[in-house]
Amino acid sequence: MTLTEKDPPAHKMTARVAGLRRCRALAFLTALLVLVGVFEGVVPGVYQVRLLRTDVHCGRTASGDVSRQLQCLVSDYIGQDPSVRNVELAVAKGDGSYAWAGSAGAAQPGGTPMTNDTPVYIASVTKIYIAATIMALAERKVLALGDPIAKYLPAGLVNGIDVYHGHDYSRQVTIRELVSMTSGIPDYYEERGRDGKTMFEVFIGNPRRSWTVNEMINRARTQLSAHFPPGTGVYYSDTGYQLLGKIIQNATHRPLEAVLADYIFRPLRLRHTWLVGTPKPRGAGSAAPADVYYHTQNITATRSKDYWADGGIITTAADMITFLKALNEGRLVSRQSVHAMHTWRAWTGPSAPAPGVQYGYGLWHFKLPGPLGALTNVVPTWGIGGSTGSFLFYSQPLNLYIAGTVDSASSPMTAYFLMGGAMSLVSGNEHSS
Repeated sequence: MTLTEKDPPAHKMTARVAGLRRCRALAFLTALLVLVGVFEGVVPGVYQVRLLRTDVHCGRTASGDVSRQLQCLVSDYIGQDPSVRNVELAVAKGDGSYAWAGSAGAAQPGGTPMTNDTPVYIASVTKIYIAATIMALAERKVLALGDPIAKYLPAGLVNGIDVYHGHDYSRQVTIRELVSMTSGIPDYYEERGRDGKTMFEVFIGNPRRSWTVNEMINRARTQLSAHFPPGTGVYYSDTGYQLLGKIIQNATHRPLEAVLADYIFRPLRLRHTWLVGTPKPRGAGSAAPADVYYHTQNITATRSKDYWADGGIITTAADMITFLKALNEGRLVSRQSVHAMHTWRAWTGPSAPAPGVQYGYGLWHFKLPGPLGALTNVVPTWGIGGSTGSFLFYSQPLNLYIAGTVDSASSPMTAYFLMGGAMSLVSGNEHSS
């Protein structure tokens, strides 16, 4: 949608969103191929996929400066796609031997430059934070993963949310099934309601309208149908994470933003991290979050108010890495809880982004299918991507954390090319030394 198309025909919007979904699936497949190229020579016979712009524009050599090459990589994405106006990227080795953060482009239309401290909307990357909070509360026995959600939520919010083939399973759904995407509850955000639109289309079609969390959940209840009985499949549901946000609040008797601050933001001293619609933390600075685009339409107005536990955190790439490293090292929850979060289930059916993707607790896991299964260790082991072009992953073979965004809801492939390119540069520098 262009800035001049204020009310495009419904069939055009439908086609564009369908195209976006196909593009997301292709992005995952592309990411797998790009990341296989990171390990040229590790597996005999693997053909390296050469998609690094640095090979052409940055003069990549065996003795090159990897930090300079990373900055060149980031800068090169500006202007290649009209929807990519700014980029932020950070990488860090798990052993502390190397860390880098960089940015490029303009944060706002007026030309405010991006910096490494410019906050960004991370969309579904938020789900890792919510899942980690749920695990922390479970460790403290504030709640139990096996508890039915009806224990913490009013009947008016629960009843009818998980009806499959005429049977209402709503009061049987557990917290574990919400956090692991195995409840079967429909996705209010990407599924089409009776109006023929997804909630994303509704958001960007009327950016002045604000929606409450209850209204979003109610859309799933009244206009959509469950996909299977609880615990019998995997289906990505933003609705489930909105319900988890409600459960966190009701179990602790505190606002979600306060619980996130107590369990994650303050202990890790994340100075540039907060929840949409809540005050910035002290020391965050005056910089506004970078704008997000869908094609050439600025959709920041919807990102700044219509997302919550499913995708409402604002942060920086560097802060994301600080969080994931602490989680992975058992400093936020026990290693036993982290292991439980890695309970991978095959993500199949029409909601699956690509073959070989599995889901854990707020996490994606890449596992190449069929004859490519031997290459499982050459892709990022776990993490998650968001609809704003955000990403946060940990590559176990490289012991490398990588986070960033291209702030574009219409160019998911760009984010994965960027991620794959950065991983290849860091690993290539290691192999050549």
